[in-house]
Amino acid sequence: MVARISLGRRILGLLHYNEDKVKAGKATVLAAHGFGTDGHRASIGEKHRRFLFFTDHNKRSKLNTFHVSLNFSPKDQLDRAQLQYIAQQYMARIGFGNQPYLVYQHSDTKHPHLHIVSTNITREGKRIETHNLGKEQSEKARKELEQELGLVKAEKQKERLIGLEPLEKLEYGKKESKAAMGNVLTEVMRAYSYTSIGEFSAILRQFNIGLIQGEEGSRMKANRGLAYSILDDHGNRIGVPIKASAFYIRPSMARLEKRMERNGAIKNKLVHRTRETVDSVLRESMGKGTKHFQENLKKHGLVADFHYGKTGKVYGLTLIDHVNRTAFKASELSRAFSGQRVIQALAPDQQKGSAIILKREAHQLSQGPVEWRGSTPALEQERPIWKIDINPSMQVFLSGIHQLLRPESQELADPFYKKKKRKRRKKH
Repeated sequence: MVARISLGRRILGLLHYNEDKVKAGKATVLAAHGFGTDGHRASIGEKHRRFLFFTDHNKRSKLNTFHVSLNFSPKDQLDRAQLQYIAQQYMARIGFGNQPYLVYQHSDTKHPHLHIVSTNITREGKRIETHNLGKEQSEKARKELEQELGLVKAEKQKERLIGLEPLEKLEYGKKESKAAMGNVLTEVMRAYSYTSIGEFSAILRQFNIGLIQGEEGSRMKANRGLAYSILDDHGNRIGVPIKASAFYIRPSMARLEKRMERNGAIKNKLVHRTRETVDSVLRESMGKGTKHFQENLKKHGLVADFHYGKTGKVYGLTLIDHVNRTAFKASELSRAFSGQRVIQALAPDQQKGSAIILKREAHQLSQGPVEWRGSTPALEQERPIWKIDINPSMQVFLSGIHQLLRPESQELADPFYKKKKRKRRKKH
């Protein structure tokens, strides 16, 4: 069982996300704890008012919405009563047993999973401490339930979830556009880790949603406005774009920037693992084309989103991890993974004599990404900056200039050394 916890401040948006799934026949209300005997049949307005009874007692709290998804392996054959028991026990063991919460069972992916919506504000207006909740109470509850019920352990389950995307690509006209886009935006904003608008946009493209920032010099661009549009399979916009303010989740620039600040720490933990995986797949796919590269990445739950200019030339690359829900600009992992270099490495002619040599250098994560560069064996030999075939005196002169230009010469200097000032004698 894999548990993913997130906090927010708009419980109504989360309710709409789940209730829309119920209306579409892709989810059911499994339990409504603290909502009365017919709580599961209550309207979205009644459910919202029940939560407001708690959150209105503490309006100073910036984060008052609690959401957790419990993901199970396809091997876990669980009936309705067992899922209800797991949800009830999990919430009680993490300290939310006395809170109102709704349990939704979603059926839109290949693996069974629950979404639980609650609030971390008590009826007295106190805030339940959520710092390290995932590492401590949640991990403890998860392991206990796995042991008690014989569930597939989280470590093994993550391997089995590889390649499964939690969301479906949108198709224009198949569903009501705004509701369908809102569901995807809510899930991506809540569950994925991104640290730039480019990365957020790359994730949305995987589900046929385009992010619009406006042209340079436009009022929309000046006001940092955002809009969203459905895309066809070729990346072209379809239909009328919808402003960020029109969605319940409000995916505006200001809200995205706040999430980006928090996402950095999560991404840093995954840099090394993602770098090693991409490097391994790239080596295996050299000279075999982008299709082979994409297929191999998908086995690890990864997708490569190449950025093309108007001329059709690749100018960038974003790597998206659907298992760990993260996105990386390729240069964050390694300068070697730039769009141009990857395309060159995958080109079929690289199988011949002038194969690209991937050069790894010893590194630490804190010192930046791994660097490899494409070259032939002859170019691997170190060459001097100047080709010196002149007289010895000129050679000495150029060598001195070379030393002055080298940054190492300044690094070797004692930074604490200060030239002592001579004291002047006072005239009597």
